[in-house]
Amino acid sequence: MHSTLEPCEDVDFTFPVNFNCEEHIVYVRCRPHLKDFLERVSGLFEIIIFTASQSIYAEQLLNVLDPKRKIFRHRVYRESCVYVEGNYLKDLTVLGRDLAHVMIIDNSPQVWLYVLLSKIKLLSYD
Repeated sequence: MHSTLEPCEDVDFTFPVNFNCEEHIVYVRCRPHLKDFLERVSGLFEIIIFTASQSIYAEQLLNVLDPKRKIFRHRVYRESCVYVEGNYLKDLTVLGRDLAHVMIIDNSPQVWLYVLLSKIKLLSYD
């Protein structure tokens, strides 16, 4: 999916959000068949959303995608990220899951650097 504060055509939905005491409209485009994919995958796996987005925005977006909270079992936001050199990176240990059984899908290349550094750190303790 792609969201923007810039008005655009062919959006799948919009929603209001307050940033810095000012209301904005968020315009969202979803990939084809996103809803069907999420529903099918959620029947096979535990899906946890861990986003570097602020919760004030992400919570509203996720409420549109999953209003009954049946697809995403847990939601984790920027407040749980680690701020490193200008990037909000996801520390997967906050999930409380065995990371050997965790799959990451992320569009941010910085996440992989943090994952690699975490693995090196874990190996150095062994």
